Amino acid sequence: MTEADDPYRVLQVHREACAQVITAAFTVLREMTLRDDSDDAHRHLIALNRAHHVLGDPGRRAAYDQHKDTE
Repeated sequence: MTEADDPYRVLQVHREACAQVITAAFTVLREMTLRDDSDDAHRHLIALNRAHHVLGDPGRRAAYDQHKDTE
């Protein structure tokens, strides 16, 4: 997994961030990306959605954190 695939980096939040901070970061970044005209905007939106999919669910987040800690 590259740094670009790390959901915490994609959403620009700390590993200790609460669910509300994660959702707020996702919302702000998504809105900024939707207004972006660049060629990379679509890829960035996909990365944001994937990151929120992992970190937005407590079970998936715990599994990701546990897997990341064992690497």
